[in-house]
Amino acid sequence: MVLAMGMTTFAADITISGGAQGSEYAAYKLLNVTDGGEGKFAYTINAKYESALKEVTGKTQEREIIDYISSFDAAQTRQFADAMYGKVKDLEADYTTANDKFTGVEQGYYLIVETKTGNDADAYSLVMLDTAGNDEVNVTTKEDKPELVKKVKEKNDSTGEVTDWQDGADYDIGDKVPFQLTGTVEAKYDNYETYYYAFHDTLSKGLTFNNDVKVYVDGTEISDGYRVVTDAAELENGETFKVVFDNLKVTPAHAGSKIVVEYTATLNEDAVIGDEGNPNTAKLEYSNNPYGDGTGETPEDKVTVFTYKLVANKVDKDGKALEGAGFTLYKYDAKKADYVAVKDEITGVTQFTFAGLDAGQYKLVETTVPAGYNKADDFEFTIKAEYDTNSNDPKLKKLVVVDKDGKEITEITINLAEGTASTNIVNLSGTELPSTGGIGTKIFYTVGAVLMIGAAVILISRKRTAQEK
Repeated sequence: MVLAMGMTTFAADITISGGAQGSEYAAYKLLNVTDGGEGKFAYTINAKYESALKEVTGKTQEREIIDYISSFDAAQTRQFADAMYGKVKDLEADYTTANDKFTGVEQGYYLIVETKTGNDADAYSLVMLDTAGNDEVNVTTKEDKPELVKKVKEKNDSTGEVTDWQDGADYDIGDKVPFQLTGTVEAKYDNYETYYYAFHDTLSKGLTFNNDVKVYVDGTEISDGYRVVTDAAELENGETFKVVFDNLKVTPAHAGSKIVVEYTATLNEDAVIGDEGNPNTAKLEYSNNPYGDGTGETPEDKVTVFTYKLVANKVDKDGKALEGAGFTLYKYDAKKADYVAVKDEITGVTQFTFAGLDAGQYKLVETTVPAGYNKADDFEFTIKAEYDTNSNDPKLKKLVVVDKDGKEITEITINLAEGTASTNIVNLSGTELPSTGGIGTKIFYTVGAVLMIGAAVILISRKRTAQEK
């Protein structure tokens, strides 16, 4: 990367600021300067770089070369710096920094080059500097480099609401979760002949990549110029996949462009339930040296997907575990305007666990009733969650269950760390009515017959009495 190049004057000491800590710089004195007093300075070519100056400027005479350089605007100065470094980079520098400082530098017109970047995100820099007539000079580099942002989108099935891209979301196990990566292109992009650009994405164990990548350059989808790498042999550090532009310059991208990658991943049975969530990270790798090989990379950006769990304990009126029940959980679906079963009925246990739920409206139905007990009332409720939507490390902050009126159900116990809402479902024993074909029916028939015989006797007796009168 080439930094903006300003023209200033000489100092015995030159201090470089703005670069990453640990960066190292070299200075090449292209022109000598003689101080003639009264603010007048004379420039001559440093013989060490004479051939390079003639080749880059296309001039043969010293005066022509100096006049040509003095006519440069900012853009031309940058181009000159790039070209000169290509010619002199294999030569030994005249000065090198110690702690971002050149000390005791002779007057001159210098090409200052960053020879070692301070960290992975740093990029190589060039500065043209005229030090004539100054004792101290401070140079601030302009560290323009690409940036990466990773986001996830939240959708509530029960309301149909869909959020904008954010840093946190919750989903049901089995849902497809949409992700977005956005990378920027640096301002000095044009200084590169070729430009390597790669998104590295790492999904947690609880998310399965669906390999449905779409790529956009400044809002327009492209279908070539990149490759999606999923082969473990080409991946590193546990990453799930990467989207690689071996040369971004074959795409419509330009300095300042935004490159967007969108894809989905399915929340699977390995998803972590609770406040730990399912974190996902991404970083961007990019060319950072227009004068040779080398790449830099952005810091990782993280988003987190949360999911929760409902636990219903089946008990009798005394709070003891009650066997023989079966429960089915339903979730309200805004598209269907009705409740839809989340999973098949659960039976054969007294503790019913429905894992992998997100925020939404639910109904728990006792679909198998224990013998000798009345059916429990359907339990309608809504899970509400609060989590960070704009954070470098999204956290689950609150989990609550409310009734149809929006009031918190205090009988439900919340464990935020485990992402669990638990409650007891009570069955009360009821009166056992006679069954068809059972002994109760025989009794019913017998009693009925007696009543009929008695009625007949009374009727006959009354008729006889009336006749006698």
